[in-house]
Amino acid sequence: MELKGVVVPMATPFKYNGDIDYEGLKWLIDYTINNGVNALFPNSTTGEFVSLREEEQINFVKKTIEFSNKKVPILPGITTNSTQLSIFLGKTYLDYGADGLIVMPPFFYKLKESELYMHFSTIAKSLDAPIILYNNPFTTGTVIPISIYEKLAKEHSNVIGVKITYDNFDYIRKSIEVMKGLRKNFYILTGMVQMFLPVLIMGGDGTVSGLANVFPKLHVELYNEFVSGHYDKALELNKKILQISRIYDIGFSNPSATKAALELMNSPIKSYVRMPLREEDAENKIKIKRIIDEVNKY
Repeated sequence: MELKGVVVPMATPFKYNGDIDYEGLKWLIDYTINNGVNALFPNSTTGEFVSLREEEQINFVKKTIEFSNKKVPILPGITTNSTQLSIFLGKTYLDYGADGLIVMPPFFYKLKESELYMHFSTIAKSLDAPIILYNNPFTTGTVIPISIYEKLAKEHSNVIGVKITYDNFDYIRKSIEVMKGLRKNFYILTGMVQMFLPVLIMGGDGTVSGLANVFPKLHVELYNEFVSGHYDKALELNKKILQISRIYDIGFSNPSATKAALELMNSPIKSYVRMPLREEDAENKIKIKRIIDEVNKY
């Protein structure tokens, strides 16, 4: 399986009463796929997966696969604090037709390196599917050592890549250098929108950007221009990417800011989030709308 370009960590649309809005989900799937994204990632950080009950996570993945009609790969998140529960979710999603699975370190237990390796290794051994690791120290408190990528990639051919949500250039550079030296088809993507172009320049493969829910075409165009060798155009598009990254500087949280932006671009998705997250207030929405208008002006 190739993992390049733009992967969308999908927002989970909610109704006013807090239920999942499946009509909004269908719209979001059509919108992102029609704008050329390369894969969808349900049960993501942007999608508030920790606020979803287990049965909601499972149904969300099932509906994503159904609504997408498998036009792009579907890569659900299986992150939990239990190795066995992550495996159970992975098998369930694969039975529904998922194409691969994404997993972070447990976010309650702070594991030693050997324990973290065993967690990922057991998952990889137990699931007959491509596995993408997800390094997000901001939410898990754990920076996955590069040595774990290396060991897992040597021992498990189905461990195919990593999403790195970590703004450490040296860590990313070393990850690319080590892993591409070991296996050219080990894919490295950034989870930080402002790192998209720098990661491509360093030899990485793309992005898993929450703002690709809102601006999928902009992300896809930047990637396509870069891989086509049109570096001046990629640099111009990156200026817009840096503009939209300010939406996260304004927002109370990335999920709430993403949903506010979707609402402000007149999509059917509303800005409702589940507590303890907080919906963006009127002042923040005005600031976010200003950025959207600036980007769309050119």
